[in-house]
Amino acid sequence: MTAISNAPSATVVLNGEIDIATAPAIRRFLMAAISRGDVHLAVDMSGVTFIDAAGIDVLVVAANRAREAGGGLSLRAPSRQVRRLLGVLDLDAVLPAAQRSAGPLAAVNAA
Repeated sequence: MTAISNAPSATVVLNGEIDIATAPAIRRFLMAAISRGDVHLAVDMSGVTFIDAAGIDVLVVAANRAREAGGGLSLRAPSRQVRRLLGVLDLDAVLPAAQRSAGPLAAVNAA
């Protein structure tokens, strides 16, 4: 994984499946970005093909940590299924859709 940051903002690009197998690496990556000072994160979900409860948990934990650090986390281009899942779980406010990129790209291949 590589990260290019412009603290306090960054865009993280996730691809593939975000599930119980990939969630730990994504969690470490997001927490490291926040610890480095990238507290305003936009997570580009356009390449995500699947997300399960472990993936949702990673995003919620990272969003909460970013807020505690004075920033926030938003989602860019979540699929219709992801938006529906967030609505069913009443997480729309916790994981809002981003209006635009928050900064440089940091690519993470989740699959």
